[in-house]
Amino acid sequence: MRRRRFLQGLGGITVGLPFLSKFATRSAKAAGDPNGPRRAIMMAYPMGTHVPFFSPTATGSSFDFGAITAAMEPFKDRTLAVTNCPNGVLDLVSDYVYGHPGKKESVFTGTLMRHAFGGDGTNHVDNVIQSSPDGHQNTANGPSVEHVIGQFLADESHMRASVDLGIPGRQVGEIVDSAFFYEAAENPVSLQANPGVAFASLFSGVTPDGEVDEAFMTLQRRRKSVLDAVRDSFTDLRQGLPPADRAVLDDHADKIREIELDLQPPLACTIPDAASEDESAYEGWSMGDFADLQIRLMAHAMACGVAPVGRLEFYDQQNPFFGIPLVDDAVATVQDWHHPVVHAADGWEKDGEVRVTGLRFFVDKFALLCAELDAIVEGPDGRTALDNSLLMLGSDLAEGDGHAARDLCFLIAGGTGPGVRQYHFDGSGENVNRLLNTVLRMACVTDEGGAPVDDFGLQGFAPGAISELLV
Repeated sequence: MRRRRFLQGLGGITVGLPFLSKFATRSAKAAGDPNGPRRAIMMAYPMGTHVPFFSPTATGSSFDFGAITAAMEPFKDRTLAVTNCPNGVLDLVSDYVYGHPGKKESVFTGTLMRHAFGGDGTNHVDNVIQSSPDGHQNTANGPSVEHVIGQFLADESHMRASVDLGIPGRQVGEIVDSAFFYEAAENPVSLQANPGVAFASLFSGVTPDGEVDEAFMTLQRRRKSVLDAVRDSFTDLRQGLPPADRAVLDDHADKIREIELDLQPPLACTIPDAASEDESAYEGWSMGDFADLQIRLMAHAMACGVAPVGRLEFYDQQNPFFGIPLVDDAVATVQDWHHPVVHAADGWEKDGEVRVTGLRFFVDKFALLCAELDAIVEGPDGRTALDNSLLMLGSDLAEGDGHAARDLCFLIAGGTGPGVRQYHFDGSGENVNRLLNTVLRMACVTDEGGAPVDDFGLQGFAPGAISELLV
């Protein structure tokens, strides 16, 4: 091999190395976890459920959905139902036995509110103290699970870190602090509750024909030119090398091709109809109307690769207008509007249909999110955006009557990662913290050393994952 050609080949590789190094983490993830999801979307609502009507008929893989979860039937083969799962972290502080405080903040973070910590305040079980709710800070002491997933999945192809949408009860809002989702201790996620503002923000880099804008395409062309230079250098350098050395370069060239494919604009990148930023356009809208629009925006934004993680939150439990006459008529007759749906003080025999219908509403909207994603084909193999996603639905309560923190119910849906399959798990012997560790396993999240994250939430409280869900 002539010295000049060797130096030219080496020069091209050297020029490309800084660029390629930015994709090292993503390539390692793709190589090590081929079944990992491309994205994660969490949906939260503040009204709990009624466990007997939520629960499928049997545990294991053979079951029928309950009255509240019936809408998930089309996605049964990609749905994991978890029922009767205690939020055990709340038992550490007596202040949280009754009422609402601490429950929203803990269910996706696996930890307590900030005021429950003494010592140096770090998020460890040894620092938990018995405290008074007087003057407490209504904020969690750590990040929620989807934030960790988003950090792991994020790379340069994403335009933003997350898509965070709030769903109003009956009146359009603007920026709202989440009660469920946190980026760090005392740092709640900001939710955009105006669909028009959300639309303008999410799709500003996407043109109406579904292609990314010129600025983004210029960046893509620049990246491709670097890849072409490196590939050409490999081709030049390959000639005259021994077979073993050629095999090494061929392996590197294959990895470059994988990176190049990752850089292509998403095949499924299309945008929905524009939404108005004018608040008057939403007069008379119901929570269902807002949910339908925000869910559609979320599904298309995530399919366009805007962010690795999305959050949808029904945040206005005190003022819900469901858009369902049976429920809304009952809600309108009382001062605390949500009580006919949430609290079964008179027993489920009385007005049971109202409660089941109201609580079924939230699962219906989760099923709508699944349907929107499943309608988006993401490649020539026919896989859909749902197949490539990890979705989770959860609430702060089990039974509204008594503000129960035990027996929580969750739905996890999607087509990727270990454990997202047709299955019903009775979590009565487990707790929410271990379920959150399991969700991280399903998302194929590892620490910097490549090991699973098994002590999420309150450190030292309930480490490890639920192995039955990872089969």
